[in-house]
Amino acid sequence: MIQVHPNLQEVEQASALQRRLYRTIRETMRAMAGRITGVSNWEAKKLLARHIWLDAEHAEAIRTRVLELRFPRVDVDLEVDKALISVLAKLPSTLTDAEFLGGVYQVIKPAVLAALERYLGQSDPLDDAPSHRVLRTAVTELREELAEFDAWWAAVPAIERDAAAAWLGWLREALENSGSVFGCDSGLVLLDRAGLSDREKYIIPAMPLRDPRWLPAVTQVPPRPPRTPQEQQVWIAIDHVNELWACELPAAFIWHYENMPWSLYRDTARWAYDEMRHAMMGERRLLAYGFDVGVDVPMVPDHWMGICATRGLEAMLFVVHGLEQGGPKWKAQLKSELWAMGDPYSSQDCDYDWADEAGHIRYGQDWLKLLFPAMPKAEIIRRTQEEVALWKEWIADKHRTGQHGYDGFLARIEEKCANMPALPNPEHFQPLGSSAATTSYGLNG
Repeated sequence: MIQVHPNLQEVEQASALQRRLYRTIRETMRAMAGRITGVSNWEAKKLLARHIWLDAEHAEAIRTRVLELRFPRVDVDLEVDKALISVLAKLPSTLTDAEFLGGVYQVIKPAVLAALERYLGQSDPLDDAPSHRVLRTAVTELREELAEFDAWWAAVPAIERDAAAAWLGWLREALENSGSVFGCDSGLVLLDRAGLSDREKYIIPAMPLRDPRWLPAVTQVPPRPPRTPQEQQVWIAIDHVNELWACELPAAFIWHYENMPWSLYRDTARWAYDEMRHAMMGERRLLAYGFDVGVDVPMVPDHWMGICATRGLEAMLFVVHGLEQGGPKWKAQLKSELWAMGDPYSSQDCDYDWADEAGHIRYGQDWLKLLFPAMPKAEIIRRTQEEVALWKEWIADKHRTGQHGYDGFLARIEEKCANMPALPNPEHFQPLGSSAATTSYGLNG
């Protein structure tokens, strides 16, 4: 039904409100991405990785609409909402998973949802139809995010939820003090309450946290190649589930490197979620085989341990870029071999992983160009090869010296593999590599 007297909201007001929405979603997404390394709970890591991708898509759509509403391109990314941005910059400065996720999903995201719904209610659905389409999609997916968080929050012990209450209270007050999401920036400084506003800015840890339910290890890469078709299936699943490290790395870039072009943040959020999808592929296969992730098989950030802990995030960028370049060929080979053996599920996982890798190679190139604009191509190639070689040697050394930490896992893995059903075509089994030092398992992104 056509409204005879439509809602009145001028273009200037519409663009200003959506600009503030874009900035809120963008900076909250950056905080969520950076905190993936600092969250220990496995379910929380999976939730955050998916949601930074969704949020990046919402921010992209709103940003595009702002530019359509006569807003000069140079203005959409200027940090004029300083009070709001200062509150959002504090989001990852939390002490527990419950504090962080509670702050994001019980304070910031409900305020964003309320702002989206208020905008839809006060604007004209005909004059501003493109905005309505964009914002309705964001509303639907944000409600899904909040429902997924509610399920996670219900499993958090009451003592942890209660301990997070002070932080959530401060964050609500600070957000309101800034002008909140739907309104004009107040320009006011952060409120001080029991030192909460004085918490230091969050820094990406040298080692990502792991779920305390998981058993310790040093390498996720098994110390020997698979000897049976069933071991081949499990070795691939172990490699896939441990692509958690490859999710955490690009996610860390989003927070660690400030004032990067928006398009790079958006692409990197997708990169991080792709890697988490790969990890969840491995988890799904392992669960189907009867394995308990982190207990029957190791879940360790060995790439971070071998490179980032001593050489930093920049060295890790060269490593992941080098490994990604070899990924498509390896995953294509696995797809064919697994299909021939009669394992269509693992084959399909590798097929979609392979499809993702081409984009990841481009994302890595974009980061290298931005961080090292004066570095010649030959030097980029040399540095990439050097860092990858150092990583592979680190793994090989742990295997040669028996420092891999696999002793507590290998016997259980072998026993469970022996009890797995036989594949229809075991004669097509072709293990990659002939020794722990040369095998490809675990060495690709």
